[in-house]
Order: sequence, then C-alpha cells, then structure tokens
Amino acid sequence: MAKHKLYDEKVKRMADVGAGRIPDRVPICGLMETYALAYSGTLLKDAATSIKANVHGHAKIYKDIYYDCAYVPTLAHAWEVSDVLGSDVYFISGDGFTEQHKEYAPMVDEDYAALAADPIRFILDEFAPRKFTAFDGTNEEQRKAFLSSLLPFMKFAGALIYGNIVFKNQDTPIVVGGAAEMPLDFLFDYLRGFRPTIGDLRRHGDEVKAATEALLDYSIDLTHMTNLMMGGMSGGLPWMLKNGVNAIVLRNDFEFTPFPWIFNPCHIPPFISPKQFEEFYWPGYKAVAEHIHAHGGHLLTVLEGEWGREKLEILTQLPDHCVTLVVENDDPKFVKDTVFNQSIMAGLPLELLRNGTRDECIDAAKQMVDELAPGGRFIFCTGNKVLLSPADAKPENIRAVNEFVHGYGLYY
Repeated sequence: MAKHKLYDEKVKRMADVGAGRIPDRVPICGLMETYALAYSGTLLKDAATSIKANVHGHAKIYKDIYYDCAYVPTLAHAWEVSDVLGSDVYFISGDGFTEQHKEYAPMVDEDYAALAADPIRFILDEFAPRKFTAFDGTNEEQRKAFLSSLLPFMKFAGALIYGNIVFKNQDTPIVVGGAAEMPLDFLFDYLRGFRPTIGDLRRHGDEVKAATEALLDYSIDLTHMTNLMMGGMSGGLPWMLKNGVNAIVLRNDFEFTPFPWIFNPCHIPPFISPKQFEEFYWPGYKAVAEHIHAHGGHLLTVLEGEWGREKLEILTQLPDHCVTLVVENDDPKFVKDTVFNQSIMAGLPLELLRNGTRDECIDAAKQMVDELAPGGRFIFCTGNKVLLSPADAKPENIRAVNEFVHGYGLYY
C-alpha cells in the first residue's frame, strides 16, 4: 500500500459525507478529549506541560482501536498560557485526567455600549485585565505578561503541528481544523456568563443584538486564524502563505480547507426558546456558516443538549451540505430527517458504553447504522457526548462497537 493511502481513503470518506455523497462505508469518528489521556495513562498535568506527553497520550487509543478520524490530537485548551496570564479557569479533576473549567465572565451591564462600539478594544482594554490578572497593571507590566505568554503559546501551536504529523503517520486524520464561536455564544461563554446572558435576552434585548452584530466580524476572523493554525498541515505551505497574507494583511477573502472542518460548539441554544433562538442566535450562526461554506470550508456543529423540532427546522435554511451536526440529546433519526439537507454525526449513549455489555452495545450500534446509514449523510462517533472522564466508557465496548460498525456499515 502506498504511503498514506489509507489516510487519504479516510479523508475522502469524511469529505464525501460532508458533501452529501455516499461513501464506501460509514465513517467512524473519535469524539473524545481527555478520555484518550486516561486510556494511555497520561496524567493531564504532564500533557499540559509536555508536547510529547500531550500528543502521544492522545494518539494511543487511535492506534489501538479502528477510527476513520480523530476529534483532536492534543489538549483543546492552552493550559500554560492561562496559567502564565494568571487565570485559573481550567483545572484538573480528582481523577488526574479530566479537564474541567469554571465560569468567570466579568462583563457587567454597563459594558454593552463599549462592546458594541468596538469589540476588540473592549476585549483588550477592559475584558482581558479582568479575566487575566497579569494584564491588570501598567503598560510595561502588560508588555511583560504578553511576552511571557509567547513561549507557552508556541508550545501549544507546536503540539498541534506535531500531533498532526504523528496522527498522519498512524493513518488517522484530524477532523477539527479550526474553531467557530458564534457571536451570542461568545457573549454567553466568556463575557457575560450563563445567568446574566439569559436575563439580558429579556431585559437588554436591543443591547444584546447590537453586541452580537458587532461581534460577527470577530467570529469570522476567529475561523480564519484558527484554520490557519489547525488546518495548515492539510492546506500546505502555499495555502498557509496565501491565506495568512489575506487574513492578516490584505483582509481579502479567505479560502478554507475543505477538510479538516471548523468546529463549533453551540452552548446557549438548549437554554433559550425557539423565538429567542431565531431572533438572537440564528442571524450570527447563519452568517458564519454561510461564510465558511462560500469560501470552501465546512462547519462541524455540536448540537449541545436538546434542540427540538422548531430550532432544527430553522437549520434547513442553510445552504445544502454546509454543516455536519453532532447530535447529543435529540433523537438522531429525527435530526437527520428534519435537517434533510445536512449530514449528522451520532453515537451510542455514554450510559450504554459505560454500563452495557459488549453484545448490548453491538446490538444498539447495529440498530443505529440500520436507521441512519441509508442514503448516506451519517458519521458514527464514539458516543453521544465528548468523552472526558476515564469512567465515561469501557474501552472494550468502544473497541467492539467500532470493529462492528467498520465491518457492517458498508455501502458497496
């Protein structure tokens, strides 16, 4: 077999599903983060400070168990950067493997006008010093803090580059090639937090709309910069140089990699009504999704929690085959039938992978393939949520299910 032929076959399998074509077999995606470290016995504190421990700790499960692609090759967050800048938002659970984070969103009601007027200036001048104590000082102290973060950031970027090399050498493509934070999610996740944002939709609706409209350009720029950093291995050096100049210097149109895809976790939609979704969330989401699609990319959206019929039906307004929807609590068959012009990714309930027998898991996987594979537009993934804790699933169940789906999920 020619070098990386198997890798190329797996990439094509994923790309076919994303584009609405029927592949040769149902692809299998590893939807996991720190669970992979637990599998390899790599402590999170070691992965957070060592590129080698980080990458090889994540790679072992994909070497031992069949997958068509991996979610990420490294830790998803730059732990050392946060530590250097004085933020303790990320922390390690008692098991030594599971990454957790706490909410710290220091924006107050009175900040909406400044955020809407100039989001970047507000984030740099007001938000960053509140979030990162190292930036709360004189200009010289801020300069030193910024310089002190460069090496940890380079280590984070270096781990992504090294991770892509290691995973490619073991014929495992990485599905995430950048990130998209939708405008209202950015407000919800980082600036205002859970309860204030939910309340603001009722009390400060006009201010929220103005802020999310102002944050749209920031959201689109984020997709460009993260695709440059995470998708560069796929795009190649000429692609990186051209798009780096376009994104940073000329501000011209950006050309996304067709694969890997732009990852997008949707956090606030399960907590708002369909009317609020359409009014506050949908305009920003639609604009970002259409921008990525129009410039050659593909969005991987996690439908966190349960969305329900009305919100799902709104998604049919998107261009055909511009997004793959990762299903959590909604019924996957219902999602596939309702959002008929997009593809889906779905897996078994973690409760079953954690507590079920091998045969019970295989029976459930067979039913899922039988229901969702016809007509294509389906990727099987590890579970219905991202695996984090070592207790989330039995490795032997994952192995058995993946081997079954790989053999059973044939189209031709």
